[in-house]
Amino acid sequence: MELFRREGYPATSWRRLIEAAGTPWGSAYHHFPGGKEELGVAAIELGSRVVTKTVERAFEKHERTEDAIRWWFGKAAQALAADDYRGGCPLATITLEMAHASEKLTEAARQAFATWHELVVKNLRERGHPDPGDLAIAIMNNLEGALLLSRIHRSPDALDRAAEHVIAIIQR
Repeated sequence: MELFRREGYPATSWRRLIEAAGTPWGSAYHHFPGGKEELGVAAIELGSRVVTKTVERAFEKHERTEDAIRWWFGKAAQALAADDYRGGCPLATITLEMAHASEKLTEAARQAFATWHELVVKNLRERGHPDPGDLAIAIMNNLEGALLLSRIHRSPDALDRAAEHVIAIIQR
């Protein structure tokens, strides 16, 4: 997941993946007989679980939606800075690079984003927000765009501003 996120799917060779995992070639092919594409799907699924846990934690820890959003976007900023602004969303790079080329990777990403959307909608609905589906899309769009801008500018500023923009939408 980390290699695909930082270096991109096409630029990450199967050899590089095996070396980074520290596993024998035979073991890698045994667990991932579909090769790099199957490993890519597994990386997307892992990234999805990581984000899902973060979203769940944000809403569990904070009674107010505004505080959950600030915490979630803040955690994203912390993770990005800790990775020297090389990371970001665990799905973005692989999705942008491969949506046109691999139906399996595209479907895995589609399912991951749908899972996140459903989770955010559920939490917003439980808190009584009108139009939770549209609000969830606004939250996710702001987060994804802000991750990209924060990565480019090597600063958490875009994430901080995006959180405040989402909060302004929530408070309308």
